[in-house]
Order: sequence, then C-alpha cells, then structure tokens
Amino acid sequence: MSSDNQVIDILTDKEILIAEYQAAQGSAQHHDQLVWAITSILWGSSLVLLGFVLGMLGRPNLRLPITFVVINAIVLTIYLWKCVRQLRDVKIHKYRRCIAIEEQLGMQQHRTLQYSAGEQTRGYSIVMSLFLALWFVSVALVWAP
Repeated sequence: MSSDNQVIDILTDKEILIAEYQAAQGSAQHHDQLVWAITSILWGSSLVLLGFVLGMLGRPNLRLPITFVVINAIVLTIYLWKCVRQLRDVKIHKYRRCIAIEEQLGMQQHRTLQYSAGEQTRGYSIVMSLFLALWFVSVALVWAP
C-alpha cells in the first residue's frame, strides 16, 4: 500500500466532504472574480474606445478604420459576454455542490442565503445590451452624412 492510499484510508468521509467543500467554494469564488475582472476590463476599455470613436466623428477619411474598430468591439463584447455566462455557470455549479455538502453535514453557510435569483444576471445583460447598442449607434453615426 502506498503512502497516498494510507492517508486516504485515514481520512473520514466527513473530512473528505469538508475538503471537497473548501475546494468547491474556492473554485466558485475564483470564477466569480474572473467574471468581474473580465467585466471591469471590458467596460472600462469600451468606454475609452467609445470616447475615441465619438471624437473621430465627422472625419470621412477615418470611417473605414473606425468601422473596423467598432466591429472588433462588437465581436469582443459578444464573445466575452458568452465567456462570462460560462464562468457564471461554473460558479453556480460549484456553489450548488457546497449546498449539497452543507445538507449532508448540517452546515448553513450557503443554503440559508436568500437573494433574488437572476436579478444580477438580468442587470448584467441590460448593461451588456446597452454597450452593444452604443456600438451599433456609433457605426451609424460614423457613416451618417
């Protein structure tokens, strides 16, 4: 028997569940931090870029390069929105595992938490939709006579 197997044999089911709980909670927090790091970068850079684009309006010689920049911003916004949704799904999965372990061990850290489910996601979606709308409007303004 290897020393690794001996250690596992010594651990109780409760200790294994607690270790899994800690890993799941740490992973959930990590994925939530990724969501907000990505969001901060995207929203901040989008505002800067939008200011640049609006500052270049009325310059016909820059219409094509500005359009390419805006199209890139639209594609990145949609792609990162999709990535954020996937990271959110991972976070939810991890927290659900924490809740299941809490039920087994009689813990209450996450399972007694009450909040309006989906409210943050709806608000996030509204803000992302507004950014996309601003990008589409900016393309129209670039090509307006």
